[in-house]
Amino acid sequence: MAGEMKKQIIENKIPFGIGNSEAYVKVLQQASTYAKIARPMLIRGERGTGKELLAQFIHNESGRGEAPYIVVNCAAFQEDLIIAEMFGREKGAYTGAVDAQAGKLEIADGGTLFLDEVANMNRTVQEKLLRVIEYQKFERLGGTKSITVDVRIIAATNADLEKMMKNGEFLEDLYDRLSFAELTLPPLRKRREDIPALIAHFIDKLHREIPNLDEKNFTPSAINELKNYYWPGNIRQLKNMIERLYFYDEDGTIHASELPMEITSVEPIRGNFYEKVRAYEKTLLLNALKEAEGNQRSAAEMLGMTYDQFRHFYKKYKLEELMV
Repeated sequence: MAGEMKKQIIENKIPFGIGNSEAYVKVLQQASTYAKIARPMLIRGERGTGKELLAQFIHNESGRGEAPYIVVNCAAFQEDLIIAEMFGREKGAYTGAVDAQAGKLEIADGGTLFLDEVANMNRTVQEKLLRVIEYQKFERLGGTKSITVDVRIIAATNADLEKMMKNGEFLEDLYDRLSFAELTLPPLRKRREDIPALIAHFIDKLHREIPNLDEKNFTPSAINELKNYYWPGNIRQLKNMIERLYFYDEDGTIHASELPMEITSVEPIRGNFYEKVRAYEKTLLLNALKEAEGNQRSAAEMLGMTYDQFRHFYKKYKLEELMV
């Protein structure tokens, strides 16, 4: 199964599958298996890892691919508005509701409803969602008629749900229902070997969108720098950076020296002895932070420093601006 999945990914037969790292292939295998089971799913992962794309992949693989796929960004609405957005409203439900309107649940009937940033929903909305998952029934805002739907719920978050449940901010029962199948997308730093394939994919996408765009290449040293970077914004950050580099380059070849400073973590070594020492210190600190995946205590240990010593240099060089 793993070999066949990798073959499909490499041949790009799976639209979502760019890369063949072990961590990534494992998630795709799980997603493909669970997609056929008509139960809620929870996708977890850092920002920019592609949670919405994975939800779309699951929808396409589920047997509901021809049915509606509806997205709700739970962080974009206030309480009453997200209730109306998801469950619909009746005329006069609130000031400004001049007519009745179907919600996303009704529109997604027979298909999939993807709830992005699900942890941003307050308790009231969480309780309503729990009832929908259990009974596939709900009422519109301001209404009394029960509406029945057949909707597969996929939710996503980068929040610490365990901490939220402990603090009473997220319903344990809702988590139990959503996590029938739980997938965690690996951050880009956990699948560095996929970066060249992702770069090639984004370049190909640029040329399909802008056919007359000049061909440009990344040097091996530039790709190596990109592979070694921490990527706090993950695939989304990589995509945006590749596009900027591609448009700003003038000679057709993108060198490591043209990469932003936060990528190379090396400032131009100019000036006197003390300025060069400071630049080298900063490079050592940033490289240790990358290796420690942002953990300052671990980075300090790598450099043979105390945590307090490391914090002194961390603040001195304002490293937080390069690691977020």
